[in-house]
Amino acid sequence: MKPVALVTGGSSGIGRGIAVALAEAGHDIVLNFVPPLDLAEETGSLVQAAGAEALLIAGDVSVRSDRERLLQSTLDHFGRIDLLVSNAGVSVKSRGDLLVDTDEVDFDRVMGINLKGPYFLAVAVANAMVKLREAGTVPSPRIVFVSSCSAWAASPNRGSYCVSKAGLHMVAQLFAVRLAPDGVLVFEIAPGIIDTPMIAPARDKYVRRIANGLVPQGRLGTPEDIAKAVIAITRGDLDFATGQVIHVDGGLGIRQL
Repeated sequence: MKPVALVTGGSSGIGRGIAVALAEAGHDIVLNFVPPLDLAEETGSLVQAAGAEALLIAGDVSVRSDRERLLQSTLDHFGRIDLLVSNAGVSVKSRGDLLVDTDEVDFDRVMGINLKGPYFLAVAVANAMVKLREAGTVPSPRIVFVSSCSAWAASPNRGSYCVSKAGLHMVAQLFAVRLAPDGVLVFEIAPGIIDTPMIAPARDKYVRRIANGLVPQGRLGTPEDIAKAVIAITRGDLDFATGQVIHVDGGLGIRQL
């Protein structure tokens, strides 16, 4: 039986790249998404073209009933979950001055999707994984949190996003420590500036800054760059490195003089 990967926020961008790469590597895919449906269906078609099954499940990870349905539907359909890629995330609705334009309602929305949702989904999935491993159904369960360079790089015009990703870093650390004795490995992938719809409002600025040396490798990242890190994790290449942060950022985070 194929291993099963649950990818949240899988309809486009980084999530799509990860889902397709996992399908090509031999996983069946549970694709969690929020509307529009057509984007998720496009990703599902790419997964199927790679020879894998795609189970599409709509749901908002910030909503408890949606998280419960997502996990239960996965287990009902496949009977297993080998990998959780907690990728769903949103940015602020509009960038603005930290002291003037911060909106409390939007802050709660960003925290719910980027931090609370991944935390409580991981609680539920981890409990299921421990039982599946004890039963011999899933020998090597793994959880991957997709955070961001914004966990450490301050952007005062989108403060809630930065805070949510900094919090997600600690979530990954907590779960890595707690789950290591149970044989569930946990990793954090911290993307740099990745060419996805999320960066559209600032893409031109990023391109100019990269041309001026912001990123040592001299380009925007791609969803496929992130997917390669996930595949290395699933192959077992990092099985003695639980809790590590994998920075896929072209050198953005290197301190220079």
